[in-house]
Amino acid sequence: MAFRILQSLFSRTSQPGKFDKELMLQAIERVVDGTDPRLRAVSHYRRKLWGAVEHTIGFVVNFVNALPPAIVAGRQGYMTDPRLRALFASPEHLREILSFSDGTQNYLKQNPGPLPAELYAGLGAVRIEKNTFGIEMDGEILRRDVPQTTVSFCSHRLVFLTGNEQDTRREFMKRAADYLIETALQRLTANRIQKTQLEQQQRKLLQQKAGLLKKAQIGFESLAGPATAEPVDLNTLERQLQDLETELNQLRADPATLDKHLATVATTLSEPEKYLAIEPASLTLDHTNTKVPADSPRIANTLTFQEIVIAKNQRVAALFVRFPSSELLPQPDFFKEAQRLLHSVR
Repeated sequence: MAFRILQSLFSRTSQPGKFDKELMLQAIERVVDGTDPRLRAVSHYRRKLWGAVEHTIGFVVNFVNALPPAIVAGRQGYMTDPRLRALFASPEHLREILSFSDGTQNYLKQNPGPLPAELYAGLGAVRIEKNTFGIEMDGEILRRDVPQTTVSFCSHRLVFLTGNEQDTRREFMKRAADYLIETALQRLTANRIQKTQLEQQQRKLLQQKAGLLKKAQIGFESLAGPATAEPVDLNTLERQLQDLETELNQLRADPATLDKHLATVATTLSEPEKYLAIEPASLTLDHTNTKVPADSPRIANTLTFQEIVIAKNQRVAALFVRFPSSELLPQPDFFKEAQRLLHSVR
């Protein structure tokens, strides 16, 4: 339940400021569960969190709706959209990411039946700029050692796969909201508290909880984080979280500490703009992904990416994409491959 309680919130409305009381109460309880359940001991904790949680929800809805509609990916999209040609070295590279991303493999494992004709997803990649020297034509003169800036993209991730764009956007909203809740939890663990044995135990448990949430990649950083080696067993993580909650609830905490914790959570959720933003990045690139000055006669395309800025100024170029499920490459059978390698060395 801890991973899924926001689903109904974002499935009923896509407009901020129109959340009914029942859904707001569910969202507040999700915040408390995601940070420190003992906050329920604070007098009027729901009222004290209401405005901050409502602001965060409205922010998340606007944040995701600010991203442009899904573009066509796959081979057709690569040939017609210069953004995809900038992001990927070849149509084969794009197809490999669509087919073998950890997000795709998790989706296929959870949906073993026939696939929708078209799949939707969020695509993220990290932009890297490198200053170098190259050659350049100046009229009929070939100039060498010309300072240039090349642009490349790495750490491609495909996430939030669904059968339609609205479901993908709602999944994006849930993950963004959980990322902000996780940020509030991290701020709790960073607070300076007295070094009593009990408080040290509390901090250790909160850090363990933050680690589990990150391992499950329920937060927004899943868009840019490293690929997981294998799908995460959410049921096992749920049990581990429940064990931690039980242990946390058994700790004694003085009311003053809990009041401060509640204030920290409310402050964090009142200012989500500090932890999550979208900034446009405009690039004029030639066919080699080298930056071209605006007044240059060289053939180039001016591209605009929406970059998501998350903690520690980490930037991710983000797109919604759609592609025919028929373009997915066959998934590898690791057991058969291991058997083949085993026989080949005999």
